[in-house]
Amino acid sequence: MESKVETKITSGRGVFWLIHFAALLVSASCFAYGATIYDSLPETIPTHWGAGGRPDEWEAKSFGTAFFPLMMGAGLSVLVALVAAVVPAMVPPEKDPSDWELYRREGMIRGTVAALGGTSFLIAALIGVLTVAGWRTPDHVPAGPALMMVPLILGCLVLSYTSASRWARRTAERDGVRPTTEEQEEDRRWVGGILYNDPADPHILVPKRAGSGTGLTVNIGNRAGRTAVVVFLAVFVVLPAVFGVFLAL
Repeated sequence: MESKVETKITSGRGVFWLIHFAALLVSASCFAYGATIYDSLPETIPTHWGAGGRPDEWEAKSFGTAFFPLMMGAGLSVLVALVAAVVPAMVPPEKDPSDWELYRREGMIRGTVAALGGTSFLIAALIGVLTVAGWRTPDHVPAGPALMMVPLILGCLVLSYTSASRWARRTAERDGVRPTTEEQEEDRRWVGGILYNDPADPHILVPKRAGSGTGLTVNIGNRAGRTAVVVFLAVFVVLPAVFGVFLAL
């Protein structure tokens, strides 16, 4: 049975579903645009483009060949929304949690739902942009948007969890709820609730924070962990972003 605190702080979750709705709206808009130009598409249309953005596979025009990417994107958005719907069950509260723990958990739930919604929106936008480009300029589809996708998704994750963590602290303080000394110490060891920061711990990978799901995260408190993060960002964020900007020029 939910406590009064849980009932109070969970009442504003609905706004985050607007992000998931926006992702479906992007796909629906592209569907609508495609319907208006379908008859003008050539009888043979490209269905795959190589690394240089040039088509290398073609098929006869049909609803499936023209709209399959959008159907896939819409299906992915629905799947992500279903995952977001079960996030509260995937992040169960600890036994007899303090009021502060309930606020922190709610922030983690909201951050996860927002991160999933933002990721769904970005992927839907990418699929929509590439699909429309394939209709309008089938001889060349820009690679820049695809290369920029990983940096954008990572930025979305950081923004979602950082904002949610701040929301939890501000809302708790507004309602007169403050962490104990032990809870404050634990909070200092986490960045945005997702990255661990403990110089005394030599491990690079550590279990995720209690209440944030299962799996491992990186300890940026030691040199090896920071190096791992820098290498990851360089390979999957900086290089794709540089190539994306270069190709967009």
